[in-house]
Amino acid sequence: MANDPAPGNEVFILWHARHLILEEDGRTIHRDPDGEIHVDEEEWRIIGVYADRAAAEAQRETSMVLPGFRDEPVCFDISPLVIDQDEWVDGYFTEYPDGRQQD
Repeated sequence: MANDPAPGNEVFILWHARHLILEEDGRTIHRDPDGEIHVDEEEWRIIGVYADRAAAEAQRETSMVLPGFRDEPVCFDISPLVIDQDEWVDGYFTEYPDGRQQD
């Protein structure tokens, strides 16, 4: 495909999200019904950057049993990233709970 990165021009970032918000009943929601990581108040950590997805998946399995990570084993994400491709090319803005936006 035309949009596929050139071989060797992609890396895989292994992330872990630590959720900080508890629901009223004391539960922490880790995944939404569609299987995506629940986005609320979380801290994201980069575990590592890998040359292929298999290496990132292997490290995810290793990290899942480590202190802290084992408390939220379903909160890992592997994201491909194309090398030498700019991200956030339009900048960003912050939207506050009251609806205000700031750039």
